[in-house]
Amino acid sequence: MKEGIVMLKIHNGLKDGKSHYDAICGHWRTAAGRLKFIQYTVGINRWNFVCVFKPSIWGYVETGHEKGRKYFEGVEAPVDMLSKLQEAEVKLLQKFGRGRELAYAFLSEVE
Repeated sequence: MKEGIVMLKIHNGLKDGKSHYDAICGHWRTAAGRLKFIQYTVGINRWNFVCVFKPSIWGYVETGHEKGRKYFEGVEAPVDMLSKLQEAEVKLLQKFGRGRELAYAFLSEVE
């Protein structure tokens, strides 16, 4: 079984005035091999799940100081998915290591 969810801390982007989508779709360091298994991206603001998106396209930054980082284009996931994630929030947040900006989870952990 592979990961189906990537959780991303977006509080700095929100603090800068970005929308949830702009804060979460940005440039992330993650293993390229994992991208094909990601079905949902979850935005976390101050240890609360605030948004969830369904990526349709993953891209790579090719130039500049963020070269090699990944970004996605997608649509907002159904509201019931955010509700399911919020119910499992305490368990899922334990997956973050110290100082990590992203963590992975399995879809089976929220269904």
